[in-house]
Parts: sequence; C-alpha cells; structure tokens
Amino acid sequence: MSYARAVSSVPPSAPPRPIYTEPDDAGRIVPPKWLDQAPVTRTLIALNVAVFAVQTALASGGATTGFSPGESLALGASYPMATLGENRWETLVTACFLHANLLHIGFNMLALWQAGPLVERAVGSARMAPMYLFAGALGNLLSVLRGLTARGDAFTVGASGAISGVIAAALVVGWRVQGWRGPLTQAMARWLGFIVVFGVVVNATGGHIDNSAHVGGAVAGALIASMWRRGFRYSERASRAVLAVCAVVLVGCIGLVAVRDHTNPFATMPLKEREEFARQAFLDGRCADALAGLAAVERLRGPVTSLREQVERACGHVAR
Repeated sequence: MSYARAVSSVPPSAPPRPIYTEPDDAGRIVPPKWLDQAPVTRTLIALNVAVFAVQTALASGGATTGFSPGESLALGASYPMATLGENRWETLVTACFLHANLLHIGFNMLALWQAGPLVERAVGSARMAPMYLFAGALGNLLSVLRGLTARGDAFTVGASGAISGVIAAALVVGWRVQGWRGPLTQAMARWLGFIVVFGVVVNATGGHIDNSAHVGGAVAGALIASMWRRGFRYSERASRAVLAVCAVVLVGCIGLVAVRDHTNPFATMPLKEREEFARQAFLDGRCADALAGLAAVERLRGPVTSLREQVERACGHVAR
C-alpha cells in the first residue's frame, strides 16, 4: 500500500513522533468540533442509529423493552450455534450494528462519540474503519467460542466489542504519543476499566453483558494500533480504496443475512424454537416439516437422539 509522509523528519537526537497528530488543542481530551474531523466515526454513529430505527420499526415491542430473538436473528445477530453449524460468519460483522434496547445503543454511541474521533484524527479514516470492523468481528468470534464452550443458547448484538477496540486503540495511541501519564491514555484507561467493571457487576447481579466480545475487541484494537507504522498516513487515493473495501465487506455481510433469511426458513429460529417446530410437525403428521426441523436442529447441536427417535417413529428412518 502507498503511504504519504505526514510529518517532516526530525534530528537524530530527538525522539520520533510515533503517530501523526494534529496540533495541540489546549489540553482538551476531545477537541472542538471533533466529529467534523472524523467522517468514519460520524458514519458509524449514523449507521448504528439507522439500524436501530429499523429494528424499532420492525419490532413487535419497542425500543425500550427490547427485541425478540427472532427479530434480532433476522437482522443478523451473532448466534454461536448458527455461526458454526450453518456457517453464518457474516453475523460476526452485522451483529456490531444491532442493539438490544435504547439504553444499550445510547451507552455505546456515547463511547464511540468520545473515543472514535480521537483515533481517527490521529491515524486517519483509512485505519479507523477496518480496525473497527475487525475488532468487532474478533470480539464476536471470541463470544461465539465462549458460547459454544458454555453450551448456551444466547445470541450477541451490540457495537461494544468494536468500540472496545476503538478505546483500546486510542489508549495505545495515547501511550505512544504522550506516555502512560498523558491525558488521552488516562481517559481511555478509565473507559476500558469502566466497561470491564460494569460488565462484571451487571453479570454478577443477573444481567447479560457479553464480556467476551469486550475483551476480544479490546485485544484486537490494541494489537492493530501497536502495529500502525510511525509517522505515515495513507494517501488520499489509498484511503478511498480502503474505505471502499470496508463498505463492500459491510454491504456483502448484510446481503448474506438477507439471502439466508430468504432461503432458510429456520434462519430466525433459535434452537428451542426449531425443536418445538419439529415436535409439533410430527405430532401433526407433517413428516416433511418434521424432517426439515430435525435437520435444522442437528445443524446447530449435532445428533439429538430423543428427537430423532420420535421423528423416525412417526415418519420412518432418517439418514444421518
């Protein structure tokens, strides 16, 4: 990839500036009109809000009460069993743009509103966009692996994995530019600390915070930021190309969700609903539906002896 030199060389005796930064803003953590200098952050916030509006419009409940599993799965929530059992890898990305309720998106957008421009104005939009998507996807992947290990039936939505990556990247940028005592480093460390503590406390009191996605996203963001080359930015042409690729990836993932919803009648059903569908189908004598439901169940959790025996008694032997 081509880069454009963004800072002039410094005398050999002076320490190199690790990452390009704009002029000092009188000690402010967030400079005036910071969103004006962060087009990717603005776009991400707009996309999250727009998707939440779609969720609310399609939901049977409302933005404050939350959405049903089927409504979330239809729009691309990350469901560990389906991610592996039905190869729904695209949901690792699409889940980053879905939220559970109004409070959920409000908290996440507040964090992105503060941390996003700090990273973007320091290293450029062409680094911010792919880092956000990668951190979010890796966070959701860690959540999927943990879900399979715990053998749970939960699904994941939310931008917090990706935003944890942004905050961790900002922390690394602050450390490389200002050191551990710098205001940016300290502010991002507090954000990360709050996210971790908040997740632990909520889960300890019976809540459902996906700490695996937070940890995975933060690790990804920190690793990516630590590898950013010193003193360089993408050229304008390269930046446009990177942003275009990110847009294609996102649109492609959304398209895959839509195609699977259209071609797989079980795409919006979690495991328990699939099992209930198969049982009701063989009780009603609908063998074709019972066999399809059994196959949909076994794609998620492998052979289910009791259900298979019931279907085979009603509809005959089924090849594995």
